[in-house]
Amino acid sequence: MDSIVFVDSEINPENGKIMDLGAVKPDHSEFHSASPQEFASFVSGCDFVCGHNIIAHDLTYIKGLFDKANPPVPIDTLYLSPLLFPRKPYHALLMDDKLQTDELNNPLNDSIKAMHLFYDEINAFQALSSNLKSIYCSLLYQTDEFQGFFKFIGCRPDPVSETVIKSEFAGKICTNTDIAVIIKNYPVELAYVLALIAADDHHSITSLGF
Repeated sequence: MDSIVFVDSEINPENGKIMDLGAVKPDHSEFHSASPQEFASFVSGCDFVCGHNIIAHDLTYIKGLFDKANPPVPIDTLYLSPLLFPRKPYHALLMDDKLQTDELNNPLNDSIKAMHLFYDEINAFQALSSNLKSIYCSLLYQTDEFQGFFKFIGCRPDPVSETVIKSEFAGKICTNTDIAVIIKNYPVELAYVLALIAADDHHSITSLGF
C-alpha cells in the first residue's frame, strides 16, 4: 500500500525561514521539531505528502526536505474541501477554508487535523454516485491540486461526457448549456459548480479561485 505523511509548517513570513515543523503518519507516529534534518528523516520514503494549503504554501518552503530522486505526490485538502463538503457549514474541522485548531502555531496539531479531514474527504468521495465520481475525476485529474488525491484512491479518468453530466444533473442545469465548451475551457470551475448544484443549498458557496 502506498505510504502517506501529513505535514504542516510554521514559516517566518518576513524571511521564509522555517520556524517549526509537524508531521504525522496513519500509524499515529508523530514528529514535532524545528529541525529540517530530522523532518527529512521522518518523511523519507513516503509516496504521498498531504496537508491543508500545502501546494501554495508549505511546499514553497519545505519541498527540498523531501526525497529529490523520488519526491512524494502532493495532496491538498484545501481544494478538496469545497468540492466534497459544499453544503454549509462545510466540515467541522474547517472555518473559512482554514483548519479549526485548538492551539495556535502548532504544526503537529494541524497535521493531525489535516489527516482526519483527508480521510473524511475520501469517505465523502466514495459516498458519491458512480457518475459523479467519474465526472469529478475526469474533470480534475490533470490539475496539480487534485491529481494526487485521485492517484491515492486509485481513480483513473475516462473522457468526461456531456451526456453523463446532463443525465446526472437532469432538471438542475439548462439543457441548452454548451457543456462541451465548459468542459474544455473551465473543468475545475465546472466541477465546483456541479458540487454546489448537487448540494442543493443556496447558502453554500466556495471562495477558492484558480
